[in-house]
Amino acid sequence: MGALYLSGGGDSDQTLAIDREFAGELTGGKSLLYLPMAMNPDDISYDACYKWIKSVFAPWGVQDITMWVDLGGKTLDDLKRYSAVYIGGGNTFSLMHNILQSDFHIHLSAFKEEGGMIYGGSAGAIVMGSNIATCIHMDDNDVQLKTRDGLSFLNDFSIWCHYEEENEPLIHQFIQAYRKPIIALSEETGLKIQSGKMEVLGTKPAHFFDRNLMKRVFEPGRSI
Repeated sequence: MGALYLSGGGDSDQTLAIDREFAGELTGGKSLLYLPMAMNPDDISYDACYKWIKSVFAPWGVQDITMWVDLGGKTLDDLKRYSAVYIGGGNTFSLMHNILQSDFHIHLSAFKEEGGMIYGGSAGAIVMGSNIATCIHMDDNDVQLKTRDGLSFLNDFSIWCHYEEENEPLIHQFIQAYRKPIIALSEETGLKIQSGKMEVLGTKPAHFFDRNLMKRVFEPGRSI
């Protein structure tokens, strides 16, 4: 099973330690696949997105990056041409809509099961959890997505990105409404999940909230 990397969002300075760890795991001489479709191209063009991803990974020697802006018709064989998939931030509802309407979740899950690496940043991280309603305080559901189910790549955990302490009343409301535990990641925090073990990456701790609203804090470098 491949490694799953998550980051709480932020700029390239904030995610530097997470990006470096991920880049160091890229092997096999294959291209990195970048999926920017959480972004609205009317707000930020896909060309600008591509320039951004190149600037993030160029310092770590990752030069060969392919970008897809349409998931329609893509297959597992298409994914297996790449060393890893990076799913970027933006609107979580729009991203999940794109994934579901193309059946891409089936291929992405199989890619991970067969050893492919996936990196989700912000919205890209939220969709990896069991419930994407952790984004409703910041994202509009303009696509009228009916489901709140995520990809459930972390068992029953949901992911809260851009975490700040003042978010905790909203986190409590979410847990009471959906009965899902949460992993909250600040903009300087990431996770690496592989072989049933989680490692906290970045420069700030990860915050775990169980169904009883109890919080545990895990510092960077800690394995769970």
